[in-house]
Amino acid sequence: MAYEILSVWQVSRPKTCLTILFVTWKFFLFSVAYTSPYPGYDTSTRLLLPDETSSTNDQHIVGSLFTALAGKLTRWDAIYFVQRSHRGALFEQEWAFGWGYAKLLNVLARSLFGPDDEIGSKAIAAILASNISHLLSVLVLYQMTILIAAPSPSGRSLRVAFVSASLHIISPAGLFLSAPYAESSFSFTNFVGLYMYAYSLHAYDNHRVGLRDASLILSGLFFGVAVTLRSNGLLSGLIFCFDVVECALDLFRSGELAKSLRRAIFLVFAGCLTGVGFLFPQYLAYRDFCRPTDPGEQPLWCTRRIPSIYTWVQRHYWNVGLFRYWTLSNAPLFLLAAPMLLIMILSAVWIWSQEDHFPFMKHQVANSSRTPIQARWISPLGLDCACRLAVPQLVLAILALTTYHVQIITRISSGYPLWYWWLASRIDDRRSVRLARWDIPVEWVVKWMVLYSLMQAGLFAAFLPPA
Repeated sequence: MAYEILSVWQVSRPKTCLTILFVTWKFFLFSVAYTSPYPGYDTSTRLLLPDETSSTNDQHIVGSLFTALAGKLTRWDAIYFVQRSHRGALFEQEWAFGWGYAKLLNVLARSLFGPDDEIGSKAIAAILASNISHLLSVLVLYQMTILIAAPSPSGRSLRVAFVSASLHIISPAGLFLSAPYAESSFSFTNFVGLYMYAYSLHAYDNHRVGLRDASLILSGLFFGVAVTLRSNGLLSGLIFCFDVVECALDLFRSGELAKSLRRAIFLVFAGCLTGVGFLFPQYLAYRDFCRPTDPGEQPLWCTRRIPSIYTWVQRHYWNVGLFRYWTLSNAPLFLLAAPMLLIMILSAVWIWSQEDHFPFMKHQVANSSRTPIQARWISPLGLDCACRLAVPQLVLAILALTTYHVQIITRISSGYPLWYWWLASRIDDRRSVRLARWDIPVEWVVKWMVLYSLMQAGLFAAFLPPA
């Protein structure tokens, strides 16, 4: 029933309909958050925002609602983000939270509230940035889907694009895409980077080599910005590694040195731009903590062969490492993350199963007449692109399962488009999700996304796990 409603809405003005759906969904999430118990078992928000989270009789009712909501959304890691944006990173553990996001909040708050803004203005600026970024990422995902889609007289490509963007609105990331977290800003910058990458393939297919190279540079630049927001953005650089290997294989196959070398140079440059987004904050931290004084006064990570503050604080303060999270007490968190892990892995395997689309193999879709039903909405060039986009998604799922705090996969998965396309194509085909011997109706997956997001909104606003 829900799908039929969406199909009617998207016919005439899809972006307007997406915006209406976005606002409606946010209203439900904010309503759940606002009515949740406050302050919960942890009073950190009250200590951080004592004036902003207390209602006063002379305050306008709209302002009172907004400031109360800001208090409900400034929870868990959001406290670190807001505090760091206000007074900088004083302690080394604060470098686990995106340097670029803190700078963004600082600039936005000063632009909106002036140079003498209070810490509460950082929280409000963060909420605005998150929601605007989420809406923009919805629209970018829609446009990216249109870019890689095949012409369809039946309108199937437009339907898949609309449903994919709609799924991003109700992503299981839920309230994290509205709170002072970097997830929505990361999704926006990563989607733009992926869009520019897809556009580079499209430009090359139309024999516009200069435009392809410029698009690759822009792609690497946006990936670099995404890395300053969330470190998992570094995985998007694997797309360029994928293409460099394919360039080498093409060189051996065709012997066209100049053509392959030019593309490889721009791919390496784009990859370097992505890497700079990770290395530059590491340099700033090294400059601040590892000055040439008494070696005994330096943090332990300063004397390591690769002195990265990020890897140090993740391991030392959050116990992040290979199989470190595999304990019996964390078993419920693995069960909580299981649906999203399965969706990400199955969608990556799905795209690689379409007409022998495996990494580093020459693609033959254009010469095939038996494209599977799930892939008919996507063009041969789009399928070629989606095969590459599966690489960072699959690596992220594996890292989340083996190394990260596994429950965060429900929110950091929001910045990867492939699994939205997979679900959208199955919704359009009325196909179930095949898991071993079981067929899971795709409607169940969508219902799980909605219910999980709503329950998570209430728990998050009450400062309760999971986070």
